[in-house]
Amino acid sequence: MGESDRRISFFTDTDGMVSTVAKAAHRSRKRFGGSLQKYFLLDVAWTESPGRMPVLESVSLVTSFWEIVTDWEKVRHADYLLELAAALFPQAGPKPKAFDVLLSGMRSLALGDPPYPLARKSEAAFLALGGWGPNLSACRRCGQPAGSFQAKLHGRSVRFVLSEGGIHCGNCPGGGGVHLSLGALKTWRALQASSPAVLARVRITDTILEELRVVIPKYLEYCIGKQLRSLGGEPSSGSS
Repeated sequence: MGESDRRISFFTDTDGMVSTVAKAAHRSRKRFGGSLQKYFLLDVAWTESPGRMPVLESVSLVTSFWEIVTDWEKVRHADYLLELAAALFPQAGPKPKAFDVLLSGMRSLALGDPPYPLARKSEAAFLALGGWGPNLSACRRCGQPAGSFQAKLHGRSVRFVLSEGGIHCGNCPGGGGVHLSLGALKTWRALQASSPAVLARVRITDTILEELRVVIPKYLEYCIGKQLRSLGGEPSSGSS
């Protein structure tokens, strides 16, 4: 790369994460028309050569979500969605469903939807799409289906165990895990849908949102093995 070149990464529906070299991008804005910024939906073309980083050839603006920059919380959460997509889907290859979740999240932030519920919805959808689960359909120990918990469970909560990627019901002995109410469990299962239209219909109460704010980011960071930076490490509690 030359001194005037820039390394630019895109999350695409057809190729997933793509890192390119934008030639002379630092020296002249005319070539790319000021489109090499975050919060834009772009039509992008690049060329590839064996053993070399792809070279960005053209960029055209499709949609701007520039309303995001008017509010710091929107900026933080938009950056978080981008960081999530890059962390959970680093491999090359088509990612149309993950791209749709990311695009829907950017559009929702630009339209003024509350960022915290949106973050939980996106996390849950991304985890499910990436094969991380978790499996919330039954107790990992006794196999009791989650649908029967309401009638048979001792107490009103289950324990989510990070290392197992699943739940232990209140009837099974043992400690550890993060306690989840049955309402939070049901909501998380609903959020595992990958369709943005389905996610948009899910309503999260403040109490359940607080429960999910603790457990979903904690599980996500357990899966990828690092703390994501965009939200500055939101406080969490509970054991694994």
